[in-house]
Amino acid sequence: MDITLFLSLLGFAFATTMTPGPNNFLLMSSGALFGWRRTVIHIIGVQLGFVAMLVASVFGLGVIMQNQPWLVTGVKVLGAIWLFWLALQFFIAARNMDKVSEISGIKARSRPFNLHEAALFQLANPKALVMSISSAGVYIGLADAAAMRALIIGGTFFCFGIVSSTTWTLAGSFLNRYMSSGRSAVILNLVMGLLLAATALVILRY
Repeated sequence: MDITLFLSLLGFAFATTMTPGPNNFLLMSSGALFGWRRTVIHIIGVQLGFVAMLVASVFGLGVIMQNQPWLVTGVKVLGAIWLFWLALQFFIAARNMDKVSEISGIKARSRPFNLHEAALFQLANPKALVMSISSAGVYIGLADAAAMRALIIGGTFFCFGIVSSTTWTLAGSFLNRYMSSGRSAVILNLVMGLLLAATALVILRY
C-alpha cells in the first residue's frame, strides 16, 4: 500500500466528514430536537449508507452513474420529493406544538430519521455522491484488488464519519437541554423542516 496516498486519504476523509454538509446539519438538528440517544440510529444509517455507496463506487457504480446522468437525475428528484415530504411533517409538528397549550391530546408527528431513511438519503446527498465517486477514482492506487481498496477507503471514511457524526450530534444534543420544549421546540421543528427543504432544493440544483 502506498503510505503517502493513504495519508492523503486520511486528510481528505477528515476534512470532508467534519466540514458542514447536509448530513452534519441534519444530525445536529436531530440531536437538538430529539437528543443523542434517539439520533444514534440516524448516525448508524448515515455511515452504513455512505460506506455502501463508497464500496459500490470502487466496484464501478460511480463510472456507470457518470456515464448515465439520467440515473443520477432520477435519484435526485425522488430524494428531493421525499425530503420535502419529511419537511412537511416537521412543519406540521411545529404547528401542533404551537397549539398544544390550547388544544389537548395533540401528538407531535416529527421523529428522528430511522436506519433505512438515513442510509437511503446518501443516494440523494450531492456531497456524499461527489465524495464517493472522487474517492474511488483518486485513491485507485491504494491497492490492486478492488476489494482491498473498498476495505481501506470504506473503513477510513467509516471511522472518521462516526467521529464527525457524533460530534455534530452532541453539539445539537447540548442545545436540547435548553430547547426541548415550549416555543424552543417549535423553533427547532421549523429549523429541521427548513433544513430538509433547503437540502432538497440544493439536490435539485446540482
